[in-house]
Amino acid sequence: MNPTPKSASIDRIANNAVYYQNDPRVPMTSLMITFHGGGFQQDPVGLSGMAKIVSKLLFRGTPTLSRETIAQRFDLLGATVDAYVTETDCIVSVSCFSKNLREVLHTIATILRDVHFPQDEIDLVKKHELSSIEASLQDPDRVLGAAHEYVLFGKNSYGKFGSRTAITNITRTDLQQHYLSMYTTSVVFCTVISDLSRETIMQELEIILSNRATNGFTLKPEERFNNTHGREAVIVHSQGASNDRLRWSHHGLTATDDRRFDLYLVIDALGSFEGFLFDQLRNQRGWCYGAYASIMQATTRAGRISYYADPSSETSDKLIPEFLRLLHCFSDEQDFRHRLAERNTTFKNRYAYQLDIRKKLWNEVNRDRYGIPILDRQEYHKRIDAVTFTTAKKVIDSVFDVHNIMMVFYGDAERLQKILSNVDSAIKPIVLEKEILIQ
Repeated sequence: MNPTPKSASIDRIANNAVYYQNDPRVPMTSLMITFHGGGFQQDPVGLSGMAKIVSKLLFRGTPTLSRETIAQRFDLLGATVDAYVTETDCIVSVSCFSKNLREVLHTIATILRDVHFPQDEIDLVKKHELSSIEASLQDPDRVLGAAHEYVLFGKNSYGKFGSRTAITNITRTDLQQHYLSMYTTSVVFCTVISDLSRETIMQELEIILSNRATNGFTLKPEERFNNTHGREAVIVHSQGASNDRLRWSHHGLTATDDRRFDLYLVIDALGSFEGFLFDQLRNQRGWCYGAYASIMQATTRAGRISYYADPSSETSDKLIPEFLRLLHCFSDEQDFRHRLAERNTTFKNRYAYQLDIRKKLWNEVNRDRYGIPILDRQEYHKRIDAVTFTTAKKVIDSVFDVHNIMMVFYGDAERLQKILSNVDSAIKPIVLEKEILIQ
């Protein structure tokens, strides 16, 4: 078994950092205020969903402004303002006419300072959140993706749609205390695209960034994926499903591993739409609607290689063993080699995407968060030109590991268990009911 790659060091975002890109085409400003370290990683034990509910309540009232008044004020200013959370961050996103930026930011600053969490709004948000997580169970692909994360993170709260019990138990006092720590998180940074100058943007952001206490949350290390030992299988039971679904994954590379350029080309040739897997399993055999390989991107934790297919219940017994066989031998197939040989030109042409304003902005953030260098066109082309079948084969041999793979399925458990026992008697599937994702 190949060792799990070491993860990148914790990111190096400075407090009050502003990442800026100028766009003179339209008189608009788009910005995100990121409370770094204020994400759902800070949810207290037994109260998962806290950060998410806090974000949904931020613009629902202060002692002097109702939700309706706040919405009307932003609407009159031509502004769209929202808040959401990720694993690491609580983010306030803003889009508005540049001429109104000062007034929009002053309104946001007032709300963030005076946010009140009215009880009637808490009740509405909690009711909506409970309905939302129940509805999520009706989407097979969402259930599959959530279950995959749930088992990769060791069957804790990560990956779940939410927790009915936790949401019910969250109180207004809990929300107020959590918000105070989020608002005073040790690092806030902003990303901005605007026709206004950097100097003007810096001046306008002072109302948000200056004199803010920083004694609240500090960024925690990201949760790590569990190592996979052998072929581990989990089946999310869905009796009578007309289509099965599978998501498998194994270890990948760290964010700064130079072999990532080979891996990008390999995955594109293997698993993109009309890639090798799609052609073999969908076009030639007709066993599924789609068959793909993709990269779960590395952050401060190493990434993973992921696979997906959605065979009918009548063809799973054919597709599953063939999918595994192809993952063993695809690098020996002439068709794959031909597709790989075409990737160099394709990827060099894709450098134009790096010139997109939003892409350039996030490249700067990712440089500081994960240490990913920003490459100019010449260096990027050089890295792509260096990819040959020989170098790609070394990456395939060292990274692709179908002997130690997490295999998550959605479908009828009894039928899938029989298929897996015929494929590999060493596989001992664990059966989960999908309701575990909201418990």
